[in-house]
Amino acid sequence: MRWLVIGLFFLTSCELIEPKRVIEIEIDTRLPKDANGYSYFTLYSSETQNIHRISGTIRRNGRIPDEPREKIEWKSNLYWNIKQGDPIATVTKTYINEFTGQLTVVKLPPLISSIDALVPTINGSNYNSADGTINTVIAPTWEMRGDTMTVVARCGDVVKTTKIILK
Repeated sequence: MRWLVIGLFFLTSCELIEPKRVIEIEIDTRLPKDANGYSYFTLYSSETQNIHRISGTIRRNGRIPDEPREKIEWKSNLYWNIKQGDPIATVTKTYINEFTGQLTVVKLPPLISSIDALVPTINGSNYNSADGTINTVIAPTWEMRGDTMTVVARCGDVVKTTKIILK
């Protein structure tokens, strides 16, 4: 009985030592690059945000992070303003009219902003997928043409930065 008590004492007094968490992040802008490593994104719309997906990979201790997956925080140096009363989106509804059999497209009234707001040009966070990929979306506006967007990905203490010139 005495050995059982001593054994339980040692088992309950030991702390589990976790291995050091080493994070590796790679960012792929999926855009052409120049000799300095800057990516180039040609804006395609002067009326709406210009959507583009940025990808990459993450590894924790050399392996794909599985349960728990890693959260990646994304930031950009560029923002745009939306003012109260500005249209946010135009919605259309497409359906087959069951009475006439015709394809019908109805343009609904636009969604209108009810507040003034500063809008980021990047989605703020994501978790890695099962294969270790990470993704976010940037959405600069036409007025940002000529600017350089700095994209920062952070996971814990690890920070990766890339620059995108908006053309």
